[in-house]
Amino acid sequence: MITELKIENFKSFGTDMRRLNLRPLNFIVGANASGKTNLVSALRFLKIAILQGVELAVAEFEGMAEVRNKIQRERKQAKPLRISIKVAAEKSSAMRIGGVSVHPKTYSYCLELDLRAEDGIPLVQKEELLVDFEMKDGSVVAYRMHRDQSKVMIDDPVFSSGTKDPICIQEQDSSRLIAGTGFFSPPTVLFRHFIEGWTFFNVNPESARRPCKETSDLTLGESAEYLAVILHRLEKGDKNGARSAIVAGLKGAVPGFRDICAKPLDVEGKWTFQVLEERMRGGINPRSVSDGTIRLLALMVIAHWSAQHSSLLVIEEPETGLHPHLTPHVAQLLRVASESRQVLVTTHNPDFLDELQPNEVILCDKEEGFTKTRQASDVDEIDSFRKTYRLGELWVQGTLGGIP
Repeated sequence: MITELKIENFKSFGTDMRRLNLRPLNFIVGANASGKTNLVSALRFLKIAILQGVELAVAEFEGMAEVRNKIQRERKQAKPLRISIKVAAEKSSAMRIGGVSVHPKTYSYCLELDLRAEDGIPLVQKEELLVDFEMKDGSVVAYRMHRDQSKVMIDDPVFSSGTKDPICIQEQDSSRLIAGTGFFSPPTVLFRHFIEGWTFFNVNPESARRPCKETSDLTLGESAEYLAVILHRLEKGDKNGARSAIVAGLKGAVPGFRDICAKPLDVEGKWTFQVLEERMRGGINPRSVSDGTIRLLALMVIAHWSAQHSSLLVIEEPETGLHPHLTPHVAQLLRVASESRQVLVTTHNPDFLDELQPNEVILCDKEEGFTKTRQASDVDEIDSFRKTYRLGELWVQGTLGGIP
């Protein structure tokens, strides 16, 4: 789980973002253009940069001018993009060395990029990974990987004899990150595996309705475009109870809902699905199912299936297209998901806040062109305010900042 996050000079973020302390469940709120999406985009950028390379990450975000802060880029003094995270490792990530089990307690990772190069190629100024390992006797041993523009230094007292000689970085590898290569040392493999588990969702009912082919590397997809295939897989095997939970959840939220079934199409080996309702023969095809029901179905799959295959769930505006009375239902759904996987959500819906604790709410404001963040628990006298008003009311009134 990510416990700390700091973003500097990425899109709307400047150099003085306070370090955010994240929880298992986190809701990001704020006005339009306040930087909510930019916060989760920084994590998406980091994932692409680690797994596919910095150049591809920059290209995915339409170039260096779109990645770095637009105000800072006009200034002559270099302001590198910097993303730092601290991660509390899971017990399941323990490794064995010579028959002895060692457990990584925390990962601290920092990436620093220069996005001002005239040739349009991003420059990795610094990359650092620190890992604290808990040994069998309870002692803690620190691993450190540090990379600059030309070389990599590794101090590994856990898996090797200690500090290795510097490893020169070849020009063709200058935009590849050490955390993404995996072969330098076992801790980089563990950290890469954690990053691979980050999943991002912005459900699009139109995409979720379309028939799709089954793939070997099965995921729901960012828009839920492989929804039909996931439902088919769940029908074939549901040893963890995901399908049962999805059906039960929809029964409690959608009047008349009875079941859902996957259906093969004769064309190109694709799959679709049908919704079954009480007192109705046959099924309802996706085109005839409301956007709200499709969205809710996708959210159920995210919470009950994707959570089993992810280390982080990032969901944008889950309330879109849903009736307001479903807000507590969705909030509880995501809270249950956060018991096994960290959840990060953007929202404009103040009713969600009524289901949350102040330290689960991240407030985004725009001040002098820069995104500022803090948690609702940081607001002065928040406990006194909550004796009279609900958290959602305080947000709408402007008491918390992050005014919608």
